[in-house]
Amino acid sequence: MAAERSVLAVAHTVTALNRLADIIPVFDSDQRVQIVYTCPQASAVTNGVEEHLATMGALVMPWEQAIMTEFDLALSVHNSGNLHDINAPLAVLSHGIGYTKHSPRNPKPETRNPKPETRNPKPETRNRSVYGLSREWLVRDGAVVPSAVVLSHDEQYARLADAVPEALGSAVVAGDPCFDRMAVSEPLRRDYRSALGGNDDTTVVVVSSTWGPDSLLGRNPNLIAHLLAELPGDRHVVAAVLHPNTWFAHGPAQIRVWLGDCLRAGLRLIPPAEGWQQAVLAADVVIGDFGAVTGYAACAGRATLLASFPENQIAEGSAMGELGRTASRLDPAAAFLPQFGTALADAAAGQFTKVRELTTSLPGSSAAALRKAFYGLLELPEPLRAPLVPPYPTDALLPERMPVTAWWVTARWHSEHEAEVTRWPADVDARDEQPPNTIDRHLVVEQTHPRRDLHGNATVVVAGHLREAAEIFAARPACRLVVTGEEVVHRDKGVVTHGLSDVDTSVACASALYAWISAGRTWEALPGNAVLRIGGRRIEVVLSRPHLPPQPASGVCPPHPSPRPPA
Repeated sequence: MAAERSVLAVAHTVTALNRLADIIPVFDSDQRVQIVYTCPQASAVTNGVEEHLATMGALVMPWEQAIMTEFDLALSVHNSGNLHDINAPLAVLSHGIGYTKHSPRNPKPETRNPKPETRNPKPETRNRSVYGLSREWLVRDGAVVPSAVVLSHDEQYARLADAVPEALGSAVVAGDPCFDRMAVSEPLRRDYRSALGGNDDTTVVVVSSTWGPDSLLGRNPNLIAHLLAELPGDRHVVAAVLHPNTWFAHGPAQIRVWLGDCLRAGLRLIPPAEGWQQAVLAADVVIGDFGAVTGYAACAGRATLLASFPENQIAEGSAMGELGRTASRLDPAAAFLPQFGTALADAAAGQFTKVRELTTSLPGSSAAALRKAFYGLLELPEPLRAPLVPPYPTDALLPERMPVTAWWVTARWHSEHEAEVTRWPADVDARDEQPPNTIDRHLVVEQTHPRRDLHGNATVVVAGHLREAAEIFAARPACRLVVTGEEVVHRDKGVVTHGLSDVDTSVACASALYAWISAGRTWEALPGNAVLRIGGRRIEVVLSRPHLPPQPASGVCPPHPSPRPPA
């Protein structure tokens, strides 16, 4: 098969690959076009690009060979590196939600011409160059390098006219392909929530952090742990979207080590290459910073709170600038749930309408505009069929997650036959005076949990077999109940079965029994039928007491110490 045209996709970073994945579908099913990928090794973090290209099955050409080869079109979502060396018409696009950030640095001296001084300089924040829309990024040796400077909004056209008027002949306002794909993906929201482990009764909280010292994690590295510790685990799902540069500047293995306690506490960790759009669409609340993911969350109408937002780094008048002006700031010292309630009400009232308006001038039409521009540069007639705008696939949302095996639990009997069980993961520590520190609680730990300090303080231990109960009681003085499959064994009261085999039901039943005894009720008065409420679930259980005596190893039950938090 011989293609008529070749397109060079320049992938500086894994972030660029994610953005290119929104752009390449404009060539869908066109056998006249061959896509070739290259990495110029010109960004701060290039790790991971080769591995992900290999996973994609992409045709890859080394940069040194790519700049010696003639192509019919080149696409780049970064301005860094010697893009002027590419032997093809070059189309440059943004790799985020438009062009919204001031340049963190300037290109190397030999690759730029300084901007001439103006007679009437603007205030400092407006006079700073914007990455991708200023002379130092677009002009070399007096000539504009890109054949097409692709913009998402007319606001950027005005900014370009002010900064580099000679580039206006190359400017193309083509909307935002990610915005459009998220819009057509909205009907899959329930499927995305299910992939994260949520349902209609679950509040899905997504934490988004860009990279660098001013990012959410840079300024508040304990925020994810605090959220997991304080949000009841059966009613909330917490997912984290970390910038690919965070993953690959430190290495995925290191990220998993740093977030080990959060993963054991139930965190859904979204991989770096894909899945963040699905996670945002699944969310009820997004806590973010000045990264593009947070901006897209606001565009999608999600309740959005800012945990970090250095305003001096953001271009005034851009979509992200508007986000900083309108979004509420998360108070890291206050209770989270009331802040969520306020944010949900604000979002429902249209808080981010202006952010959405500044994100794209062509909502729903980006693919058509991009294809027209690209095929014009290729000097090739467009395909007859309409361009593709694919929804983000559910099966690409593959969060890393671990089962929670240690819980702080409260159980309350609202009647003689109904108990409510609330759980918080015990691997992470809540802030002082925030739940579950502020309420009566007991500790439930599975026998395989790796933290021995939690084992020593557990009131309920989940074991594999009934025969292990005596050994557990002998070795763990704080333990009052052992859960083994369908049985719950009390240290000195006896055995209760509930007829259901899943661990969650067994643990909830044990916690309800513990609350029953702790309230001064007798073992003999246990109801035969009971309803357990765990989060949004309602589980009916039949309690029976078979004639199986408890088996304490010593024959004498030690006193019941009060549960205490782990050291």
